[in-house]
Amino acid sequence: MLRFCMIIAFFSGLIMTFSGCVTVTDNAPRFERLFCWGAPWSEQQAQRYASAGVTDIMVKNHNQYLLAKKYGMTPYWQCFTPAGPHRQVMTPEEEKYHDYINGKDLDKKLSKAERSKILDQRRIATNHRYGGEMVRDFDTLNTEIACFNSDTDFSLSAQRLDTLLKNVPADVAGMYIDYIGYMNHNGCYCQTCLAQYQQYLADRKLADSSENKTAFYRHKIVEYYNKITGYVKSKYPHFKFVVHIYPDFKNDPLYGNRTPADYCGQTVSWYFKFTPEKIRQYTQFVVNRARDHHNFVQGLPFIGLNPQSTSSLAHKTPQEVEEELQIILASGGRTLLVCSGSAILKDGYYEVFKKYCTPKR
Repeated sequence: MLRFCMIIAFFSGLIMTFSGCVTVTDNAPRFERLFCWGAPWSEQQAQRYASAGVTDIMVKNHNQYLLAKKYGMTPYWQCFTPAGPHRQVMTPEEEKYHDYINGKDLDKKLSKAERSKILDQRRIATNHRYGGEMVRDFDTLNTEIACFNSDTDFSLSAQRLDTLLKNVPADVAGMYIDYIGYMNHNGCYCQTCLAQYQQYLADRKLADSSENKTAFYRHKIVEYYNKITGYVKSKYPHFKFVVHIYPDFKNDPLYGNRTPADYCGQTVSWYFKFTPEKIRQYTQFVVNRARDHHNFVQGLPFIGLNPQSTSSLAHKTPQEVEEELQIILASGGRTLLVCSGSAILKDGYYEVFKKYCTPKR
């Protein structure tokens, strides 16, 4: 009988070991909130997001709002991106590079597949990072951003916000904000921005220096966040704001806690993988230093996730994502922001998020 019990115990241990591949023990830490940078486009997607552990999600229309509510997720209405009278201006060298990685010189008769292949090759060869921390002397976004500093009376931004918030459901939690930053990771060099910089120096009796340029352009980003949130809260006082600090600001990548974001997503692992030590250090900063400037900010560790392995945007396997989540949890993270949100729904990735983001049973 004793031998029989030992055999049963042995096999029970094996079952628990193997089940550990898909579940975690009740005393293991889990994420308490999972913010998804994606939207539920169908009933099936909404259900799968919720069962993966998503608690907070962006919605773009009334049907998505109803789906989020039905499956117990907190909805945020739309995503605001900057408005301005023109797009940002970069140095001639940066503009030339931006044209190159976007194939401005390519024959317009090329097929979409041929064009994509060439662009992927160019971006891989130049170590393009899609707005994440650069690994070369300079980098630019492949997309464009309006010069929000040139919207001097905030009228264009207000119009965009009014359009986004038209017909907003009364009980949404707030809204998402993205792309508040500079195409070249440093600043905009249009006439308006350069004039504002000179005035900034004169008002503070400062010399023109790289340190003061960094302070000025960071100040303008934070000032714009203040304008956005102040305008919206004047109409919807209960609104909360989920932001991802993007693109990277080269000389101060973790400046986000300066912004009046209720939920401030700062990158602790980009699509291009960070080292475990960097993930650990960034997570600890994002979590522990969230309230250095505002007592209501909650820091959200952000990870970039691309489930496709056939483009110049870096790919992570489900196992690599799981290892990153383990590091974030071990470093004190209990909330998480993920983009692209749709990656959460993919087989392999879905099981990982369900493992670490659903409530303890």
